[in-house]
Amino acid sequence: MGVPLVGCASHRWNLALKAFLAPYEADLCVVQRLMKKLKTLSEGAKLRLVTPLRPVLRQETRWGSTHAMLRRYFEFRGFLSMDDDELAEFLPSPATHSRLKALLNELSDCESVSLALQGDDVDLLGAPDLLDGLIAVKPILKTYIGASANIIHSPGFESGCCKVLAGDAAKLLRGEKTALGPFLQRVECEPQAVALQKEGFAERILKKRKVKPCVASYPLVSAIPPTSNRVERLFSVARAMIGHERQALSPLAVEMLLFLKVNASHWDVEVVDRCV
Repeated sequence: MGVPLVGCASHRWNLALKAFLAPYEADLCVVQRLMKKLKTLSEGAKLRLVTPLRPVLRQETRWGSTHAMLRRYFEFRGFLSMDDDELAEFLPSPATHSRLKALLNELSDCESVSLALQGDDVDLLGAPDLLDGLIAVKPILKTYIGASANIIHSPGFESGCCKVLAGDAAKLLRGEKTALGPFLQRVECEPQAVALQKEGFAERILKKRKVKPCVASYPLVSAIPPTSNRVERLFSVARAMIGHERQALSPLAVEMLLFLKVNASHWDVEVVDRCV
């Protein structure tokens, strides 16, 4: 298509974490098996006698559930008895417990970055900074979240956007300028003719030259989102809103309702009253 694309930073992040967690898959399966056991009627009843906390299962489509499951396991650890014959075979071994504890400490930093990427204030300049900061402490993640990762569709476009947002548009390389071409707006500045009396006649003439410098500007770059989280949330809202009782809604009505819901901060009762 010839159109530069910005890959979703959260998607790249999820792929990196999936590769990072691969060596711990056997240990995580042990905890998942334990959580499923704790959700049964008998074990759940025992658990409710000592804590209001409930088991958390790991979900394949949400890496954050892995961190939540591990954290809940260590919160449960003091309430789980090795003397319980029905539960003893489901408890992780001491060696597995030690590995899981180290993994939880590492995932705490990952959880912080993941939540930051999902924020509404993150932009194309902040997202790479977050990922680069994590690469500094976990180089193994560079395969997916590095600036030169093979998964990036338009590396020149993304690096160019970062330079523009950082105020370094003058340092754009040729390929980056080409990729950012559709976003370019040239602003002509008014000439400033200032002649100093102490300079010679020739110097004063040159100072008075009316040259209008053209300043390259990319105002729309700041509007490019670094992730597709908003779109995914919109799809989730659409699925929850339609339901079985609203299947008869026309696509136009669904689109209008979603548009109003997403932009609820831009209208109120007075606006509706004026429109009606």
